[in-house]
Amino acid sequence: MNPAIFFDLLFYTVSHTEQCSLSYMVSVLSSEFGIHIKKQSLHERFTEKSVVYVKLVLSEVLSEQFASLYSNALLPDFMRIRIKDSTKFKVPSSLSANYKSCGGGDASISIQYEYDLKSGKIIDLNITSGNRNDRTDAEETSADVASGDLMIRDLGYFSTKVLEKWMKEGAFFLSRLDCSTLVYDDAGNKVSFGHIFKSMKKNGMTEKEICVYIGEKRRVPVRLILQLVPDQVYEKRIREKTQKSKGQGRGQLKEETKIRCRLNLFITNVDETILPGKQIFPLYRLRWQIELHFKVWKSVFKINTLHQMKEHRYITLLYIKLILLMINLQIIYSVQQSLVQPKKEQIKVISLNKSLKTLKTRFHQIFAIFRGTVRKAKEIAEGLQKRLLQNHWLESKKKKLCLPEILALLIGVPEK
Repeated sequence: MNPAIFFDLLFYTVSHTEQCSLSYMVSVLSSEFGIHIKKQSLHERFTEKSVVYVKLVLSEVLSEQFASLYSNALLPDFMRIRIKDSTKFKVPSSLSANYKSCGGGDASISIQYEYDLKSGKIIDLNITSGNRNDRTDAEETSADVASGDLMIRDLGYFSTKVLEKWMKEGAFFLSRLDCSTLVYDDAGNKVSFGHIFKSMKKNGMTEKEICVYIGEKRRVPVRLILQLVPDQVYEKRIREKTQKSKGQGRGQLKEETKIRCRLNLFITNVDETILPGKQIFPLYRLRWQIELHFKVWKSVFKINTLHQMKEHRYITLLYIKLILLMINLQIIYSVQQSLVQPKKEQIKVISLNKSLKTLKTRFHQIFAIFRGTVRKAKEIAEGLQKRLLQNHWLESKKKKLCLPEILALLIGVPEK
């Protein structure tokens, strides 16, 4: 069995079954490829070499990305709009040696995922141990930035050291501000969020912006954008932080922490002329698209449901699932590109959830694109595009700014 057939077997297997048992794979080898092999012999094929092999295939898939989502129509002052997050899930105990959980206990895996919102290209897709936190990832990958990049991250990646490094490289950021980071004004005095909150309430303000310095040692200059949150959001934050504080053996919450919980706090080094305050909150909401990706990965492609097996087989099959996902995403992004026409009154958006559900049932067509001729691949891709354009639209949610509306705001397309 050569490497190409081995890959095709794995690709076929993850597309047709969630559990990926050796019995099933042996049966597929016999029925689809005419190769007869025992389960033990196949079991022995899963080694460190098989992991390296599929990782190289994934790298090749990522290097050959062709799709473009919104291009320069979306915030043209930035080269890339980089959104990154991670997802964690428990894995069989057989992986506990190299894939430890945070705080010990069961084994778990973390997948670091980053993509460019402008082009749709995946920048980072990496499987790590579950106990490797996001801040560590931010510090270890801080050099992987280019001038003109806009980095959008959540609090897990927050580090003033990393922010300062990005600024030196000519990159930009949009981030939440954590509750423990010290904030100073131009005179070097600590900013009182209590005074700011009272002033906003007194003057009937829901949003405010000031220029400040963050961090006790580094004093990084940023724009601080504040937004009052509803009482129910504040109460939820207090409950969660109180519970976390008790779990860590700490005392009661500080008054400063409680006050900050009343506000959404965002920081950026982008000039107001390029990114006005009114665009900050909608732009940051686009980060939640990556949460949707993770949700669909788990619900549709079941990346977190492989059963007990040896580590090398598990990791090999997980990478194959990610390869299949990336190919499907590229198909969806290429369809989305054809819909982005700023001259129109509204931007239509393809539903990721609906599209991946449909593409999952079209394995043989996906496989033909991967293995067929260029001409055949083009014909199949056009057929899939027509299918996705029929009834795979993203539906708007009541009382919430939906993705097409956010894009219209950032691209400058007039809404109906």
